Amino acid sequence: MTENLVEIDVLSLLQFFDEKVPASRYHATAVVAVAGEDMGVGLIAHYLRQQGLTVEVLRPCTQGTRRGVRLDRWIHTIHDGNAIYYQVEIKNWSAHAIGGKALEANASPNELAAHKIERWSREWDGSTFRKSGARKVLTPMEPPEPNSRVEPLIVYWDAMHPSGEREPFFFVPLENPAFSRVWIFSMSAYLRELLSSGISKVMLEMPDTVQRVWWLKRLFMIL
Repeated sequence: MTENLVEIDVLSLLQFFDEKVPASRYHATAVVAVAGEDMGVGLIAHYLRQQGLTVEVLRPCTQGTRRGVRLDRWIHTIHDGNAIYYQVEIKNWSAHAIGGKALEANASPNELAAHKIERWSREWDGSTFRKSGARKVLTPMEPPEPNSRVEPLIVYWDAMHPSGEREPFFFVPLENPAFSRVWIFSMSAYLRELLSSGISKVMLEMPDTVQRVWWLKRLFMIL
């Protein structure tokens, strides 16, 4: 629905989260609180639709219990009659985060590849995610429909890839009783691909952000 759409500026996002421009200092956490999850979901949904998939975003994403692990969203996709429920965790870790690393929006291919490899090595130990906040995506959730095909998907802000390739969406194999692989999507990598294709603005579905901005405008008038 059009009332849930937000237009994002690709270059400005890369400058804010990756370059860590001086004016962005102290504001990243607040911006992520308002729009971070929506942006992550909106970008992966946009990417998947560009690949020809039918996409529906759902929640909640839980184990079906009052306590336990909770993830951020379900993304239901259909392609050539094949349906998958991705259980999704979103991590907006950027250059502003502890241990974050700045990367120019116009970084060279070699610089970008090296950054991706180094950032991935900080997240993956060869068999699983190093951080518990990321590992929880491997906990099986209760799907919206019984006996559905479910796969884990973690959405990072940071540009990363095991071998530095351009692709923003990839998987790595797992030795896990519940899942044989985990999917990774990089928001930064996808935005860089859009920018290199001449795309400077994109419309994303960001319903929570729309409501939050509405409240901010109502509560705080800038004179």
